[in-house]
Amino acid sequence: MTSDLKVRPEGVRIKHRVKANSVKMYDKFGAVLRVETTINNPRDFKVYRHKQGCTEGEPAWRELRNNVVDMPRRADVSQKCNERYLDALATVEDTTVLRDCAEPLCRPVRWKKQRVRALNPLAHDDAALLAAVVRGEFLINGLRNRDVVALLYSQASEDAREKRRRSAAVSRKLRLLRAHGLLHKVPHTHRYLVSPKGRVTIAALLAAREASVKALSQVA
Repeated sequence: MTSDLKVRPEGVRIKHRVKANSVKMYDKFGAVLRVETTINNPRDFKVYRHKQGCTEGEPAWRELRNNVVDMPRRADVSQKCNERYLDALATVEDTTVLRDCAEPLCRPVRWKKQRVRALNPLAHDDAALLAAVVRGEFLINGLRNRDVVALLYSQASEDAREKRRRSAAVSRKLRLLRAHGLLHKVPHTHRYLVSPKGRVTIAALLAAREASVKALSQVA
């Protein structure tokens, strides 16, 4: 993902690019805030449809096409991205006390009748996991197991057994975040999205982890 900022006579524009797709935010004359998602490469997205050229059989989640027929789905994907971007932006002004965000995560929970361990947001491994799932490139289309594997393991492995081990380990980590309500699975896909609660909580925890003692003391 790349980002750039431009100051123009009519206002400020910030743009985030992932491949050929982007999210832009404009400050129109300091009076109107506009967020816009542009999808130039729809192949990374899915639409529930029949196979192209065939109206028989059951529809399935297939590659999003760059045509008029799939325009409603593109508009829906773009709108959801705009909403998630604004939700993430809103966490900057959130007044929730850090204690209220952290305490529930630091206790074990029950999820699907199984006990799930507590999170330790200040520990390296759990903090790295939180920082990975909240990255900006996952805002448009969510994240997959393989995306998190690439971020948590600095060196790729060609060994099939090691690949399976890493994938299974990340699956358990994603399950941990889902159990604590920080992550949601996108139905009928292998992708996940950070929940509104997760965006506020993760932003607060990561900011606190990187803050100096002096900065924390001043706001205590």
